[in-house]
Amino acid sequence: MNQTKQVLFYLASSVIGAALLVGLAFQTPASHPLSMFPGTIGIAGVFILCCIFGISFSLRPNWVRLFIRKKEETTANRSQAVQRLFHGHHPDCETFENHRWMSQNKTWCAGCLGLLIGCLLSIILMILYVVVSLHLSPMISRLFLFLGLVIIALVYLEIIQKRHHASIHVLSNGMLVLSFFFITVSIIELLGKVEYGLYTILLCMLWLDTRVQLSRWHHNRLCRSCPQLCKTYVAMIIYGR
Repeated sequence: MNQTKQVLFYLASSVIGAALLVGLAFQTPASHPLSMFPGTIGIAGVFILCCIFGISFSLRPNWVRLFIRKKEETTANRSQAVQRLFHGHHPDCETFENHRWMSQNKTWCAGCLGLLIGCLLSIILMILYVVVSLHLSPMISRLFLFLGLVIIALVYLEIIQKRHHASIHVLSNGMLVLSFFFITVSIIELLGKVEYGLYTILLCMLWLDTRVQLSRWHHNRLCRSCPQLCKTYVAMIIYGR
């Protein structure tokens, strides 16, 4: 499966998953809210654990792949093909200048910085949601659901824009994780079942992975259209980085 077809598959899966979730939110009769022990706390714990993993990936995106990778030949081949230095998880190239955030002589990947901030804020908000034991009305819960889905769609559109300031990329990726919080809380409030909460978290992981695949596809297009000859992202696709 080529990269474009893979991205289309992810997008289609994400849309289908979102449609099923909306259908459940409107067709399933509202049940009693999840009991704090172990209902809401269990879902909140899984959500927070996923955010912690998200923080680790934002700091080192390829740590799992590096941990399980066994073939050194791929690394050797890629080292011959990829010649540009990386700063902030992106090639040191003018084409990707807007994908990096510079602060106090430190270079951050704008997308990963946004994910880091979003994960930290979502952890805090989820803890507050559990501690305060806040219950939302069905109307507010459905507004949270649609707000989250709209944010996800806007983030996907922002990713494929050619020119924007790095701060916009930071903001959009931070809002992506916050949208997961909104959606998860809305499903907890509307459906009140652990299985629906777990399904929602799995969907959030799919939506995040779709964002990653869409970003890689966009980076590959930018790299191919760049007049320079290094073609770093093209080589990364070929050699499986």
